[in-house]
Amino acid sequence: MLGSSGRLTPESRNWAMAAHLSALAGVLLGGIPAFLGPLIIWLLRRDAGDPFVTGHARNALNFNLSVIIYVVVAVLLTIVTLGLALLVVLPLALVAFIGYLVVTIRAALAASLGEEYRYPLTIALVR
Repeated sequence: MLGSSGRLTPESRNWAMAAHLSALAGVLLGGIPAFLGPLIIWLLRRDAGDPFVTGHARNALNFNLSVIIYVVVAVLLTIVTLGLALLVVLPLALVAFIGYLVVTIRAALAASLGEEYRYPLTIALVR
């Protein structure tokens, strides 16, 4: 939401940053699906008239849903190839996890600075 000076309010930046960090917390704590935090923030804030928060929450939600799709494809590929795909999937998973951490932290930093951020390799599932 824009303040009276035309700048983003700290509340908007904090909500947007929370959308990214809640996904990261879900991944690092385990057991909590990473898409839940951004989904909850998107549902809570989409009708509040704050396109900055809505956009960041939607981007975080789409990115985390995309990651789930990529993981399901990797698991299915491993099953179909009777484990042979693990030779490719395991090293790729390590690189992807590090990449996930980097882009999520960059997105949270961009939100805290009031900047837009687009995750790479994201499927736009939620509009």
